[in-house]
Amino acid sequence: MTLNISRRQFGKAAAAVTAFSIVGSLPYSAQAKVRVKYANGGSEKSNAVVFAKKLFAKIEERTNGEVQFDVFAGTLGGEKTLIDGLALGTIDMATTAYTGTREFDIFYSPYMFRDAAHAGRVVNGALRERVSKVLEARYNAKFLGVARDGPFTLFTKDKIDSLADLKGKKIRAGQIEGIIAGLQHIGARPTVVPFNEVYTSLQQGLVDGMVTLLNLGLVMKFNEVVKYVVRADWGIGLGKWTIASKVWEKFTPEQQQIVQATFDEMEPTDYYASVVKQLPLDYDNWEKANGPDTVMLTPRPRKSSWHRSKRLANEVFGAGTWDLIQNS
Repeated sequence: MTLNISRRQFGKAAAAVTAFSIVGSLPYSAQAKVRVKYANGGSEKSNAVVFAKKLFAKIEERTNGEVQFDVFAGTLGGEKTLIDGLALGTIDMATTAYTGTREFDIFYSPYMFRDAAHAGRVVNGALRERVSKVLEARYNAKFLGVARDGPFTLFTKDKIDSLADLKGKKIRAGQIEGIIAGLQHIGARPTVVPFNEVYTSLQQGLVDGMVTLLNLGLVMKFNEVVKYVVRADWGIGLGKWTIASKVWEKFTPEQQQIVQATFDEMEPTDYYASVVKQLPLDYDNWEKANGPDTVMLTPRPRKSSWHRSKRLANEVFGAGTWDLIQNS
């Protein structure tokens, strides 16, 4: 994967910096402190949690400590529990792949996007208003944007020569339509397993492989229970950053602007860029842990996958959406 920041992305990042510089140039008026309970399904070492701590430290600095965060990593349940918690009031802010909505789920269909840069232009840009309304309606949550996690990866217990070898194999998937549809497309048997149960499911042979981010596979020590990875993008990982509307409304307009602008500013440089840099190292680390030739190359079924993604895009968002995505 290469880091490809378009003129449009650069303009967005510049706008975020400009927005903060305007805010930062004004005297910050003291407000009552707002303490935000943030939860993530990954471990302390996951890319998302590492980034969250950097992001929150910057926001606390820019708000003179009036907005503060408590981080809970991998301790409050699976992703469905976390995002439901926004609506229930048990947590204030979360990052999840899961949303339980078709509008977000189809983005995980393999080859819906050309790469992570393209995905960012679509979800944080062309379709942002529509997907924001979906999360507001379902979870009463404010959508800050997606953090691009890089490609999803197929992991298998057995060595394969092509994706056709996965026919009939039980492959763990999150409860996400795009991933499930992609696995069904190659003849695999998608098996929904909560993220916090993946290790045990692989260890006990309940599944023959899984789909998740390569970095998470290493951080969560899945290499101990599954041997091979397929070096071919299987959709783009997009972490949805959401905050409960009732918490968002506690912020002053100035605080809201700082939170949003800081996220927009830091995601391309402190998150996406680091993910791109880390990916080849993770492939190397996988082979160091599991042995030579445990990173496999297989052909990508692009043409038929495009047809499936086109159908999903136009079905969920309306006719012409596929063209809008491709032109973004």
